[in-house]
Amino acid sequence: MADEVTTTSADDLVLAAALLEQNIIDALRPNNHGPAATLQRNIASLPTKALDFPKTPLISAAGLTEGTDMANTAFATTKATVTVGETGVLITLTDLLRVSDIVGDSYYAMELAKACLAKLTVDICALSAGFDNSVGPASGNPLLEAHWQDAVATLEAANVPGPYVALIGTTQKKNTAADIGTTITAAGNTGSSSRAELNDIPAIRPDGQLGNLFGFPVLVTTAVPTANAGADVVGMLVSVNRAIGLVRKWDVRVGLERDESLRALEVAVTMAYGVGELDDTSGVKILSDA
Repeated sequence: MADEVTTTSADDLVLAAALLEQNIIDALRPNNHGPAATLQRNIASLPTKALDFPKTPLISAAGLTEGTDMANTAFATTKATVTVGETGVLITLTDLLRVSDIVGDSYYAMELAKACLAKLTVDICALSAGFDNSVGPASGNPLLEAHWQDAVATLEAANVPGPYVALIGTTQKKNTAADIGTTITAAGNTGSSSRAELNDIPAIRPDGQLGNLFGFPVLVTTAVPTANAGADVVGMLVSVNRAIGLVRKWDVRVGLERDESLRALEVAVTMAYGVGELDDTSGVKILSDA
């Protein structure tokens, strides 16, 4: 085997002068906002690894003529199917490390769990590129308030119900915040910033959110995909209960296996889930400068 975690590779976690567990700096990962944009279902108790989401057809009524028999209207359902797959990560801890470090086995398991959760958000964000409806400026240009209005109008024109949630990239957040006030409540030429003049602008928050600026949560993560050779990123605005499905078979699960000949402990963390587009009309890709 290779890449075992030893007292050499993890030497920064072995007791040294003035080194305490609470001083460990976490790894930098994307904000795990992906699940907030999905319709979630759990099939842990069901003997299957796939779940169907039936879709009701759109039918229309018509005027009738007295004395004339009515004709049948076709009523054919469709469905979207989300199939579960596995995601996981494995590390091997040597015995010498385990009796010498300052953190314990649970620390490593927690870091592996964070990696699995980050993968889930990446998988959800990747679905933004699949929506047919798209709003935004020409490639390489910033996201503006007017584009948000276009996104909302696209869903409303298709009679897509709320609640809505947006997932966007960090540059999209920056450009949106910079443009606030130009189309909703222009500050005017007072010499002061919009932030100083108005109360409709949320704080620039470090927790991956832009607040409920347009009446729905605007969530920010670096997990959004890129497009046009990296010139743009692809965010999305979706109807939470219609656009994307998240099907869970099991959440984060930790498994331990002893390797006596290696004098080590294998730590495996897995998840079993599936994500997929349920209704194309219920989502809009938001394409703008990366």
